[in-house]
Amino acid sequence: MATPTQTPTNVPEEPDPFFYDYATVQTVGMVLATVMFLLGVIIIVSKKVKCRKADSSPTCKSCKSELPSSAPGGGGV
Repeated sequence: MATPTQTPTNVPEEPDPFFYDYATVQTVGMVLATVMFLLGVIIIVSKKVKCRKADSSPTCKSCKSELPSSAPGGGGV
């Protein structure tokens, strides 16, 4: 009968460097997606509000585009 030549040693296990807490990753991802979505909506709405404030002028000074009421041919409402 053969006897083992080496005895097993107690080596402390290192934590796996590729272990991810998927619940935290998912939560952070959803929070970032929500913040970026709301920021985009706020930016779009703020640009439209700036153009509506300049409604008395024929062109919108902040976005440099013509308003529909000043279209050639009297396209007013």
